[in-house]
Amino acid sequence: MLLVRPIRVSDLPALEHFAEASGVGVTSLPNDRERLYERIQRSNSSFASDIASQGEEIYVFVLERDGEVLGTASIVASAGFDEPFYNYRNETLVHASPSLKVNNKIHALTMCHDLTGQTQLGGFHVLPEVMAGDGARLLSRARLMFIASHRARFSDRLIAELLGQCDDNLQSPFWDAIGRRFFNLDYAAAEHLVATKSKTFVAELMPTYPIYVPLLPDAAQQVMGQVHPDAEVPFAILADEGFEADNYIDIFDGGAVLTARARDVRSISKSRVFSVGIDNVHPEGSATWLVSSERCVDFRSGLLQAGIRDNTLWITPDAAEALQVVAGDRVRAIEFQGEGRDAA
Repeated sequence: MLLVRPIRVSDLPALEHFAEASGVGVTSLPNDRERLYERIQRSNSSFASDIASQGEEIYVFVLERDGEVLGTASIVASAGFDEPFYNYRNETLVHASPSLKVNNKIHALTMCHDLTGQTQLGGFHVLPEVMAGDGARLLSRARLMFIASHRARFSDRLIAELLGQCDDNLQSPFWDAIGRRFFNLDYAAAEHLVATKSKTFVAELMPTYPIYVPLLPDAAQQVMGQVHPDAEVPFAILADEGFEADNYIDIFDGGAVLTARARDVRSISKSRVFSVGIDNVHPEGSATWLVSSERCVDFRSGLLQAGIRDNTLWITPDAAEALQVVAGDRVRAIEFQGEGRDAA
């Protein structure tokens, strides 16, 4: 059975492997053992905290099957809590001359921190054999189920930065067109600096005035708002949930920045809370459900064969044990649209 749970210190070797495999651009998974260990400790503290509002918390989850860790994903309660969270905002500037009867609309990028304080989904990485199956969808959506059950811990808007385009030599057309001219660093070095230090140097060195997109090389324009092939599945999952990529792009590689109101996200708005019933026999009309416990520290989420009778979600004893719930407990559930091959 595929299961999502909070990360533990014992998962550090797996997290190190994911950080190494994720490569350049995934700054939420720094290839640094000490920083990864600190990330796990911070996550443990966040899950254990008794809070009434969002703050500096970070929640790291892992996907596992029979004890083997297959992937990881995270939630940052407030993006840029310690320092501004920078992006480029897509804008249209109007240049007009009534005397010449000229009215031109120009696409421009303006550095901003509009998204600072919003809840960020990130740190997503799964093993290649998991990416195309139900596991990737379970891991990504389990975070949304957790947000639905603990709304006070998160903002009303959610965001996700997706890895942008770069080639096999780690060259980014977007970075080469803008960032490199101000930093004299290649793309890989700049991303490493962000992953291991901070983004404050962005405000110190990047231009604050609008950048006129038509003046950029064609190669840079073509990758704006595009995602790396490794990010296509995560992009599709979030798009299916109601996230949109219209207004912002990443300041380093020009990758898509997805945004959504929490109330409009499918797994948040459409999931329901049920009482648990336990039986070896499913009610008539059973289907595959994404089911999550309502707990925080002991949060569990999985794909289950379940049925509804009398506003009770009936699951098997094995499924109840995996979710660490007993009859009468409350769970959050939504019918799962997928292959369902890994449902218990």
